[in-house]
Amino acid sequence: MINSHQNRTKRIVYNTLYLYSRMLLLMFIAFYTSRVVLDKLGVIDYGIHNVVGGLATMFIFFRSTLSNVTQRYLNIKLGENDIVGAQLVFCQHQSLYILISILVLLVAELIGPWYIINKLVIPPERVTAALWVFHFTIVSFVITILSVVYDSAIIAHEDMKIYSFVAIYEGVSKLFIAIFLSYSPFDRLITYGFLLLVLTFSIRLFYAYYCKKKYLEAVFEFVWKKTEIKNAFSFISWNFVNTVIWVINDQGVNLLLNYFCGPVVNASRGLSYHVNRVVRDFGANFYTAVQPQLIKSYALQDDSYMYNLFYKSSKLSVFLLWYFCLPLILFTDVVLSLWLKEVPEYTSSFTIWILAYTMVNALVNPIWTLTLAVGKLKKYIIIGGSVLLLVFPISFILLKMGVVPTSVFILSFIIRIIYVGTIFVVLHSYVKVSYKEYFIKVVNPIILVVFISGIILFLCSQILSKNILGLVILCVLSTFLISACIWLFGMENIDKKLLKQFVQKQLN
Repeated sequence: MINSHQNRTKRIVYNTLYLYSRMLLLMFIAFYTSRVVLDKLGVIDYGIHNVVGGLATMFIFFRSTLSNVTQRYLNIKLGENDIVGAQLVFCQHQSLYILISILVLLVAELIGPWYIINKLVIPPERVTAALWVFHFTIVSFVITILSVVYDSAIIAHEDMKIYSFVAIYEGVSKLFIAIFLSYSPFDRLITYGFLLLVLTFSIRLFYAYYCKKKYLEAVFEFVWKKTEIKNAFSFISWNFVNTVIWVINDQGVNLLLNYFCGPVVNASRGLSYHVNRVVRDFGANFYTAVQPQLIKSYALQDDSYMYNLFYKSSKLSVFLLWYFCLPLILFTDVVLSLWLKEVPEYTSSFTIWILAYTMVNALVNPIWTLTLAVGKLKKYIIIGGSVLLLVFPISFILLKMGVVPTSVFILSFIIRIIYVGTIFVVLHSYVKVSYKEYFIKVVNPIILVVFISGIILFLCSQILSKNILGLVILCVLSTFLISACIWLFGMENIDKKLLKQFVQKQLN
């Protein structure tokens, strides 16, 4: 059993390294790409792409919903070594997704254009371009729905190497697309939307081909068993409700900012979220490697490994993000000025609070994964969703009163903290996660590491020059300081011992 646990942990480590190596490269590509896109499109068109593309992603809640459900069922079947059961899951879910994709396409094309024409604040001469961007995004999303089962199979098999290679291809392709905009004889916004659609299609085509060659269960035939579909649809329904709540808070607030403040503020939000997306993906990559093992541990009833993985992955998710968030928060203006030729108003303050929000949100993934493994979503969604739904109406009231747009992001940060506490209470009612152990093993180490390293580095930042040299020095100091704080306050003695052994082994 011990060897089995060590092998599973080793797999998580290597998969995380693959994903992180990918992200280090993609981070630089993504920052430069967004700089080029902003320069070539201009602030107005960039803001339009952010809000219209965001409007289209209001329908992408299906993608997240379906992916969660399929991964859950595949992980359980593969954890039980039931290939026949995994193939049945694959075929049933793909059959269901074909029907859902048709429905999504119809609903999106009926509602989306009407909203863009009648409700969004867009210069009249750019409405046609905005509509084209919306159509391209919806078609891209339909392609993504039809590929969910293939993505889920790759993650369930923990085949992160191929995942990393394809992501690098995607990042490099987006860079070439951004550069090509300078030479396009057509409308740049429309060209950008179309080329992103072509890129999505090529990636999804490769995933489908790879899975059919690699995995026994990835052979599609139309299957429709009412009992199994009913069980899956129950998961989809509650996942759907959960993601709709996210859409209301995320894209709903984006639409409020457009209505009260205009597309320039949407551009600021889009740039801030781009910084956040790069940082957030580091945490997401780590949990992409952890999630299959957590669900498989539940399926195998390996409680000791499951709880240990839950506590440690919760803590590590935040620590990994803190390495990137702390220097970004302290030197936000320097990073933005180096990155962008023109920095829209509010971009700096938006970025700081969105990064703080992301730090708190890292604690949600382990709780959600364990709840998904248990399969009891109703209470989680109803109680947790009730807390999250406070963001949209309060944001409306604040913006209606004329407060600065940054207040919306401060509100989201505060409510997210309340949300994490709420859903942990719900999880406690399902499985034997201890309040005391969670505080001792997760909350307390996070508070100590973040508070101590944050205060010391803040004081150091006050004497550093606000330029690229100061940023480099700050990044070096923060890496050593955060590592020291994690070693002193964030790690248990057994983890320190295992880390020493691992380092010695690698050196030898």
